[in-house]
Formats: sequence, C-alpha cells, structure tokens
Amino acid sequence: MATLSVVVPAHNEESNLNECLNKLLDQTLPIDEIIVVDNNSTDATAQIIDKYSARDPRVRRVNETKPGVHAARRRGLDEAKSDLIAKVDADTHVGNDWAQVVVEFFDSDRGSAFSALTGPFLMWDAPLYGFQKRLAERGFRKLDTDKPIGSVHGPGYVLRREAWQEIRDHLHDDEPGVWEDLDIGLAMKEKGLQTAIEPHLLADSSCRRLQVSPWGNRRYMVGGRITARAHGEHQLARMMTIFFPLRIFAHTYYWVLLRPWDNASRTWRPHRYFTRLPDF
Repeated sequence: MATLSVVVPAHNEESNLNECLNKLLDQTLPIDEIIVVDNNSTDATAQIIDKYSARDPRVRRVNETKPGVHAARRRGLDEAKSDLIAKVDADTHVGNDWAQVVVEFFDSDRGSAFSALTGPFLMWDAPLYGFQKRLAERGFRKLDTDKPIGSVHGPGYVLRREAWQEIRDHLHDDEPGVWEDLDIGLAMKEKGLQTAIEPHLLADSSCRRLQVSPWGNRRYMVGGRITARAHGEHQLARMMTIFFPLRIFAHTYYWVLLRPWDNASRTWRPHRYFTRLPDF
C-alpha cells in the first residue's frame, strides 16, 4: 500500500487551521505524514501547529521565509517522504475517506496510468451548500473519469513523488501572477504525465477569494494567461484572453452574491460590502 504525505501551506491561518488539521487526522485510512509550512505567520499559526505536533508525531511544522504559497508549497513537497505527496489548502476540509480514496486510486489498475489526482471542491462557507453538492454530483455523473484532464485543482491535489521530482524544476512559480495549479498541470503535460480526476475525492474550500472585488482580484484573474505564456502555450493564452471578459463577469457575479454573506449567521448582510476583509 502506498504511503501518503500531505502538505498544508499556511500564512496567518489561525482561523482555519484547526478544522483543516482535524479533518486530515480523522481519516478512515491514516495519513502517514502531515507537513504544515508556516510562511511568515504573525498570528497564532505556529502555536497551533506545535499543539498538534505535540499531540500527534505525524504532524510537523516547517518554516519557509520566502513569502507566497508557491514557495511554501515547494518547500513542503520537497520535505515530504511518502510515495504520494498531496497539497491541501489551510482553508480546505477533506472528507474522512479522502486519504483512502487517494491511496486506493493509485494502488489500482486504473491509477497506474496517472501521475496526479485531483477532485471536485465545494465552498463550505458559501450559501446553498446542498444545491452546490447536487449540481456537482449531476455534472460528474457525465464525466469520463478514465480520461486525463489538463490541470489539478488548487484546494487539494496529489502527485506521485517521482512526478514532483520530475516537474519541480520546470515550474514558473517564481514569476508573479502564475496560477499554482495550472503551472503544475502544464509542467506535467510537458513531461507526458497524466492527471486524473476522481469525483469521490471531494473537498470543501472557502469562498473567501470570491469575496474580494473584481478590482481587487484583477491580478489574480490574468494569472491563467501569464501561466500559459510562461509555458509557451500560446493558443491557451489566446483563449484566456478571449474569455477574459467572461471571467470578469463571473467574478463580479460571485462577488455580488458572496460578499454580503455571513457564514456565521447564514444570512446576507449588505453592510459587509463596506467592511474590510481579513487578509489571506
């Protein structure tokens, strides 16, 4: 049976980290190693990691002083020792069979053809969670999961360790604006490695990125084009440019819907349009 390490990049994640680690530790098949990369946090992130480390030796803290999720992700994946190495965002909640689905996939005949695995994600702190889930289930019933897809999904993905070692020096994560997940997907394509999607590998992520205004998200929204150009994928870059107005529309729609949403009270509060968001 393959072993599994999970890397959690964390910068000032004291409000999210407990739930993320609780989910990773509450698995039907135990994860072998959980590496939390503290990326210059100034809140209680380090103390939370150390609390879990004292309780469970599988959890350990690694410090990365170079700022940014790319540097933290890279440091964590380089430190991982298992056959399979995963990245899970600190605001992401995985199901209790998440690790079992991962290991059984890569140990199966179907999984032998793939070097990476990703799954769908929903937004745990957005409205209409049940509707999100039904919509996702309906869509994934029509998906041919034996065919490779073009990229992993940022909130959570898994790589074979040898695949990471093969692509790590072909990433463009030092370039500003590059999308982490697409960067990995295109590097794998260059190396002839395939990524699979598994509908049962469901994870719940936060909608906080979509609560940032389209203007505040402007640099993020052009990241796909930047990433495609960095990999010499000029046709993909052109498609990103053509569909950029649609991306602006989508971000605007989600911002209008989600910015006033208060997950604590499960109600919309219009005054939240004018309040400051916490940094992440």
